[in-house]
Amino acid sequence: MKNYKRTSIIRYFAQSLSMQTVIVLSCLMSLVPFKTWAQNAEPSERLERLLMPGTSTVYYFNYPSVNSAGERIVLSSALIAWTPDDRQEGDSIESVHIYSHATIGSDEERPTSTGFSKEQIVLQTMPRRDYVGYEDNVEANYVGRCIIIAPDYEGYGLTKDLPHPYLSQRLTAQQVLDAATYGLELYQKTSDELLLPLKKDYRLFGLGFSQGGAVTIAVQRLIEEEGLSEQLHFYGSVCGDGPYDLVQTLRYYSEDDGTSYGVETDHRKNMCTYPIVIPLIIKGMCTTHPAMAKYRIEDFLSQQLIDTDVLSWIDSKEYTTADMARMWHDQLKSGLTKSDRYYSPEQMAELFAPVDDKVAGHLEKMFTPATFAYLSNADSMAVVPTNPTSPQQALHLAIAENSVCKGWEPKHRIQFYHSRGDMVVPFGNYLAFRDAHAASENIMYRVNDTYTDVDHMTAAIIFFMEMFSSCSFAEHYNWISETVVPTGIRENIMADNQRPNQDGDKWYTLDGRRLSSRPTTSGVYIHNQRKVVVK
Repeated sequence: MKNYKRTSIIRYFAQSLSMQTVIVLSCLMSLVPFKTWAQNAEPSERLERLLMPGTSTVYYFNYPSVNSAGERIVLSSALIAWTPDDRQEGDSIESVHIYSHATIGSDEERPTSTGFSKEQIVLQTMPRRDYVGYEDNVEANYVGRCIIIAPDYEGYGLTKDLPHPYLSQRLTAQQVLDAATYGLELYQKTSDELLLPLKKDYRLFGLGFSQGGAVTIAVQRLIEEEGLSEQLHFYGSVCGDGPYDLVQTLRYYSEDDGTSYGVETDHRKNMCTYPIVIPLIIKGMCTTHPAMAKYRIEDFLSQQLIDTDVLSWIDSKEYTTADMARMWHDQLKSGLTKSDRYYSPEQMAELFAPVDDKVAGHLEKMFTPATFAYLSNADSMAVVPTNPTSPQQALHLAIAENSVCKGWEPKHRIQFYHSRGDMVVPFGNYLAFRDAHAASENIMYRVNDTYTDVDHMTAAIIFFMEMFSSCSFAEHYNWISETVVPTGIRENIMADNQRPNQDGDKWYTLDGRRLSSRPTTSGVYIHNQRKVVVK
């Protein structure tokens, strides 16, 4: 079998960055002192340096959390800190970003790796001081003068021998939040001359794309449900093309003929253009959801798909998702031989369709007949079963309960990015969130769909490049921060409330101006020291 280890990060970015930028990054990487991390199973007592790629320093730490059974587990995380060489008096960390990474296959892609994945390059250059207009654009400081906490996720890094609980949203959100709180504690007590002090009124944001986008929403939901917003200085989230609703995603795979959401794509009914997500979803649900505990993966995936060895590839953590797609492509060309059976190229063509050097998957052949019949039936998928009596109903319940759209109302703003042309994580995921919170669109959340004609991977490049440039993200963080009550306004309100002979029904604008009565114009206001959305 061919060696499909990850290709050079320089070649990847050469497709999307200017040559000058690539040369600069190449020089930085050539100077990095690589270090082998001897992992252990105890929480860290301080941050440890991993590498120093320039104006930021990457640290790692181990932290305590819980697994799907509620048992104690120790996980690993990176922390990337702005550490400028030309630090000035008064320099401090002005923001914290909880970064939830996108779907990976290889353990080398995790945030604590020294292998430089595409996400790591952007993350390590995000804490920087030389953004255009820094001195005149206060909001930009909250993008670059920062620390980024980026957990590996269970199943990677310290726990790479464990299965990854793919898209188990509440579990991953808890583990990511545990990384953020523990990482902040370590940051403030670690003695390291490179580390800048954390500003007293720092701002904390959630950030992620694809799988990470959905995890970011789940983290925001958990922060708000647990009442941790003020303690963590939480302001809001930026999310790109996330699978916020797996039911909506699977319905798209079954029904879309290339014309959904006002754009034309190459997608066709009962196809999955990124087929690795199917076994990842099934494994994730089987690993973590109680309704799936008594069923086997073979109850959902076809024997032919299992015979490709995809489950072993996933468990090995040796291959990227692109590697696996190319290995499937080779099987499509040459056929597949197992110890007791053989699939001809013609039979493999029933399972996969070639797409450049990768493949798209035929759902009818990827799933068992019973699972395909259930998932492709609009009536079956219309009502979520509460007491499942079959493997398919259990899967339906599991993916529905891992939606991050329903059952809560966001108290902090969310900036969505989503392409209408995304065939992997369709635009219907954003629409599912919008439909669940229709009255607060453009008030508590909004969407940027200007790159609407591109697929998932190109959308990812655009998202990361906007992170890299910082200009757009600075504006987003400014908009997100408008709904948070600044300390000075809160103090003015408290002082006003302590004056005698005042009624208790006081309303304020976000800049602290008191109104004469309850506002009639839609917007976000402050009432009884809380943000209130008036519709």
